[in-house]
Amino acid sequence: MRPPSGVPFLDGLNRFYGYITEGFNVLGTAWILALMLLINADAVGRSFFHSPITGVPEIVSLSIVGIVFLQLASALRNGSLTRSDMLLAVLKRRWPRVAEAAEALFHLAGAVTRWFLLQASWPRFVTAWERGETVGVVGRFLIPTWPIKLILVVGAVAMLVQFALFAVMALVRAVRPPPPNEPATPADGGGA
Repeated sequence: MRPPSGVPFLDGLNRFYGYITEGFNVLGTAWILALMLLINADAVGRSFFHSPITGVPEIVSLSIVGIVFLQLASALRNGSLTRSDMLLAVLKRRWPRVAEAAEALFHLAGAVTRWFLLQASWPRFVTAWERGETVGVVGRFLIPTWPIKLILVVGAVAMLVQFALFAVMALVRAVRPPPPNEPATPADGGGA
């Protein structure tokens, strides 16, 4: 979790948005549980009754994408996305404001990449919706692709918003003076 910005409105907005991202995370986790039950039921049906559940491979392949995009914003928010922050750790010790500015740039870059993802995903969702695109075997099992493509769009928006919030908060921390109870650092113009 990132430190607060010191701006009550911004910190409150970030806290509120955390409930949304955690809600998506809970949905993704519930989906994983449902998928595990489906896979186990398919295995039991296949092994003991020679009657597998039709469409399980298609459901699983689409579900993986849906689950990932439901949980990405929460992973970002909780600091679970893989990243190399060795340089940031050095900067935070020596020049905390420079580190916050670098964080702001990192999150801004993340927001921009999610914007590009959104630009690419939206037309594909619309096409899948309008054409009724499906995956599977005709006559045996077909599943529409638009719900997963919609989840991809929603997940891209969720990450874009979280990246943007983090970018603004880091920028505020970079330009605001430290609170009176924090010791000044060399980068702030005081200290040793």
